[in-house]
Amino acid sequence: MLDAAVLRELRQIVGADHVACRRTDAEVYSYDGSLAVAAPEAIVFPADTEQTAAVVRLASAAGVAYLPRGFGTNLSGGTIAYHGGLVIGLTRLNRILAIEPAGRYAVVQAGVTNLELQQALAPRGFLFAPDPASQKAATLGGNLAENAGGPHCVKYGVMTNHVLGATAVLPGGEVLRMGGPALDPPGYDLRGVLVGSEGTLAVVTEMVVRIMPTAESLLTMLMVYDEIADAARSVSAIVAAGMTPATLEMMDKAIIHAVEASKPCGYPLDAAAVLIVEVDGPLAGLAQQAERIAELCLQTGCREVRRAKDAAERDLLWAGRRGAFGALARMAPSFLVADCTVPRTRLPDALIQVAAIANRYRLGHSNVFHAGDGNLHPVILFDPRDPDQVERVHRAGHEIMEACVALGGTISGEHGVGTEKLHGMRLVFSEDDLDFQRQLRAAFDPQGLLNPGKLLPPPVEVASPPEPAPGECDGDAEWVPADAAAARDLVRRAYLDRRAVVPVGNGTQTAIRNGSVPAATRLRSVKLTAVTEYDPATQVVGVQAGMSLAQLQATLGEHGQWLPLRPPGGASCTLGGITALNACGPERLRYGAPRDLLLGVKFISGIGRQISAGGRVMKNVAGYDVSRLIAGSAGTLGFITDLTFRISAVPECCLAASGCGPLESCAAAAAWLVQSKLEANFVVAVPEDPERRADEQTRWRMIAGFEGFRETVNAQVEGLRQGLAQHGLAWQSPWEYSPREGACEGFFAVLGRGPYRLRLDLPPNHVAAFLSARQDLTRGAGLLADLGCGRISVALPHLAASRWTQWCAAAGDLDGTVVLETMPDDAADALRSQHGVCGPPRADWPLMHKIKTALDPHEIFAPGRLPGKK
Repeated sequence: MLDAAVLRELRQIVGADHVACRRTDAEVYSYDGSLAVAAPEAIVFPADTEQTAAVVRLASAAGVAYLPRGFGTNLSGGTIAYHGGLVIGLTRLNRILAIEPAGRYAVVQAGVTNLELQQALAPRGFLFAPDPASQKAATLGGNLAENAGGPHCVKYGVMTNHVLGATAVLPGGEVLRMGGPALDPPGYDLRGVLVGSEGTLAVVTEMVVRIMPTAESLLTMLMVYDEIADAARSVSAIVAAGMTPATLEMMDKAIIHAVEASKPCGYPLDAAAVLIVEVDGPLAGLAQQAERIAELCLQTGCREVRRAKDAAERDLLWAGRRGAFGALARMAPSFLVADCTVPRTRLPDALIQVAAIANRYRLGHSNVFHAGDGNLHPVILFDPRDPDQVERVHRAGHEIMEACVALGGTISGEHGVGTEKLHGMRLVFSEDDLDFQRQLRAAFDPQGLLNPGKLLPPPVEVASPPEPAPGECDGDAEWVPADAAAARDLVRRAYLDRRAVVPVGNGTQTAIRNGSVPAATRLRSVKLTAVTEYDPATQVVGVQAGMSLAQLQATLGEHGQWLPLRPPGGASCTLGGITALNACGPERLRYGAPRDLLLGVKFISGIGRQISAGGRVMKNVAGYDVSRLIAGSAGTLGFITDLTFRISAVPECCLAASGCGPLESCAAAAAWLVQSKLEANFVVAVPEDPERRADEQTRWRMIAGFEGFRETVNAQVEGLRQGLAQHGLAWQSPWEYSPREGACEGFFAVLGRGPYRLRLDLPPNHVAAFLSARQDLTRGAGLLADLGCGRISVALPHLAASRWTQWCAAAGDLDGTVVLETMPDDAADALRSQHGVCGPPRADWPLMHKIKTALDPHEIFAPGRLPGKK
């Protein structure tokens, strides 16, 4: 119970008008979009981060449970106060703080709705890719908490692919900034763990989100079917052909009738199903892509293709899709949405099983869902006044989860676990997996007061596996397990003996290392080289961690596919090493980093347990995003054994082109390009002669690459030529490059000769200013400036400790970070004594250290490789 003293202090913090504790207030906040109901004791509405932190400090000191909430549109019971206590309403935090088109990011408070941001961006020619159907009322804080998607995530990804940073109030009241407009701060991806955590790790008050230019053109089509199974087969055919539409949305007959009765949108009432298919991008070649998709649909049972003639027709088609759930009120008093994801090729099977389950429980049902990524939304209709129907609907929902998991899917694609799917978590996770996530949660919230009872089920007792017998390799400097079971036993023995181990692939990449570290045994993955799963039609591949990137690309290339990664010098690197370092090149502007392509990971934890995270489907919000925590962790949390990636069709054409001129002109041209309708895969700048020192030259080359269908690429290169001419750059003839090697490998090879190599990450719109203003630092350096993503790769012939301090300060002044990636052994101690190789301490490092201690309690993995010399 909240006592009077706590209520008094709450009123002092936020003002008496912003604390609600009457019975009627509690009833309003006792439900969300799910079937769950529970009333809080009070609702408090802070105005900013400082007030939110004060409220959290008060609740923590008083031992009162609390949870964050926006407008309560979530569908899993995540914002229901099952333990009473406080609801912290964030709707007063409703300001858009900054929009930076040149940096392609915006800064917003958590209470801004998705649609409000879209409306602010549209006049600038930009958009925010996640677009859930509830965007009119759903806040961005809620989108982050649930890792929301929407129709366009099939091409552009879900919330985690578009959140760059967050300001959060930790349990206890500490305010912490995680990430920001500069990519890849050293250490764990705390931002990635926060996304999808359903308000159980911290209270997010502000965030930095990625924005992108609106497409030059888009075409919207309505595909009409007489059989719903044919519509599902069309989805598989489109994906198998290497096409990636912006949307692939499906509605069945029942939904069509409900929508047309609610708001006529022109859907055919005699159809069994319709697909809304939208393609967007550069105008050149877009009509041909749409025509090819239409042909595939007609070949797989589509009876009619309707094309939206103008924006008004397009908006009407989308109005029906976005209003589908509201229209269901005409069909039944209530409904349960069984949000699950399956591999796209299993959609026909999933739909058959959903129908059979609904019929078996004598319940009406309908389907409206994101077909492009296999994210089903079976809608089970019922009357909540009938206890028997309520019981049957819950049982049906659980069986649908079981069926989807049996088809290779997961229990939730975007609506979250909350309370409604707690019992489903053991369908996809072992008790060891769940305990790993519990330890992660405890590192954030040791009191367990933040949104208790959500996301993770209570622990159960399970039998411990037998301890491994002492091996004959106790004195060996290197262990090479033949399989995951052997790796598990070796790590368990190291844990029991408190023996340090360092995960290693084939030794081609070196992780950062701070200071003197204890002798450690190398744990190598070079025998783990199998492809464990490959389904070209679903564009998913599973591999063991010791396979090299080149080996995988050769395997995928036989089917016209590839893993779209080009880490510098990475062809011979193992996939486990690339993932552990989150290594990538400038092409991440278009394709993302390893953590963006990673669907699932298996690894051996610090206590010697085999842990699985993620899965093998495109959308998965079951549990914490441990995959993102492991990606970039430099082997400090576990030994990776298996990886599952999302893959793509090899681009038909890859062309690079460049222009030469002063650095300022190159930077201005790059700023124009990233805000234009052209879709560059990378935008970099190098001194005109990369073999010579940058300070010996006055001219630079701005280079951009384009990949895709040949007609589209040629048109974009012509658009680039015109743009560079307008910025006074001398045009150089374009050249074609290999999809595997990319266009920048030669430049990175030159930088690789330097004895000292730095990685400087800045907000993208600050890179050129840094290079112009800090020539005192870059004198004598080899440079490659990634103007699209904000990374400057630096090779130096020498680096004094005092100069390293200056580099650290310069990065911090521009809200960036710098990492000293390589250095001669004889210089290491002097440089590491100055801040360490990750620069001066950051506020988020202590939390990283808590996570490390919680998940690797004997700290056996990769000592000294975590920022802060841990």
